[in-house]
Amino acid sequence: MVDKDLLRWRYDPWRARPGRTWALLAVNLAVAAVVYFTFPEKVFVLLALVFMFGATLSMLVPISYRFDADGVTVFFLGTRNFRRWEHYRNCYVHQNGVFLTSMPKPSGLDPFRGHFLLFAGNREEVASYARERIKQ
Repeated sequence: MVDKDLLRWRYDPWRARPGRTWALLAVNLAVAAVVYFTFPEKVFVLLALVFMFGATLSMLVPISYRFDADGVTVFFLGTRNFRRWEHYRNCYVHQNGVFLTSMPKPSGLDPFRGHFLLFAGNREEVASYARERIKQ
């Protein structure tokens, strides 16, 4: 039995944009190298690696998404983040993904109050599903 209210996909940055992902990895390592040659305390190299990879992890690790009748679930590194459709009040479709926000109009708080879900070759399907579920 196929559930017509269920939409699942996985965004893998190594498959979707391998050049960009390798470049990001190179930048992270280059920053660590600069810290290594700049500071006498080598613990700063470890801190630089932790901070750089921590800040860019979502661009290096696959993310899974699930839309169902109840809401949106984002699976990232073994964690699950769920929001009901009622939480969102607007959506904005971009070239690489859809941004779901709880703000009725564009706001400076959007980056802190919403989710940006990346497409994996399913732009129209995801965009239409989100528009259908979110009452604007």
